[in-house]
Amino acid sequence: DAYAFMVAWEAMALASYFLVTTEHRIPEIRRAGFLYLLIAHVGAIGILLCFGVLQGGSGDYTFAGMRAATLSPAWASIGFFLALFGFGFKAGILPLHFWLPPAHAASPAHVSALMSGVLIKTGIYGILRVTSLVPDPPAVWGDVLLVLGVASAVLGVAFALGQHDLKRLLA
Repeated sequence: DAYAFMVAWEAMALASYFLVTTEHRIPEIRRAGFLYLLIAHVGAIGILLCFGVLQGGSGDYTFAGMRAATLSPAWASIGFFLALFGFGFKAGILPLHFWLPPAHAASPAHVSALMSGVLIKTGIYGILRVTSLVPDPPAVWGDVLLVLGVASAVLGVAFALGQHDLKRLLA
């Protein structure tokens, strides 16, 4: 259900914050960690609002209850865009990616690799999880995801070509 999901999501954010700020005595690392924590919680607010919309006034926050809720296409789209905002921060979707280079550069190399390999993918998982809660999602949602994905990929490669720091390159 949404409650357990959000508890796990916030636990992941806090654990990641502590991993990023391993060397917390350095001011740049503290700033990068604070930025990461701030962005993680702003994204979590978007996800909470998304679940609030998708439950459709029933008060049932189980995923099965959200799937059974009858939403107008407008409310379903509002829920989707809130989820895209919330999970998009974690996934590093353009233009919500600005926290990635400082967090990767501040964290130890093994944490940066973990963030690149696992943490960012949880944002994509969240978007897929939310779209599965709407019985018949509009095709325009796929178009939006496709445009954002292509823009993120193309600009990510362009930014990476000019990057010489390996950890920022992973970001």
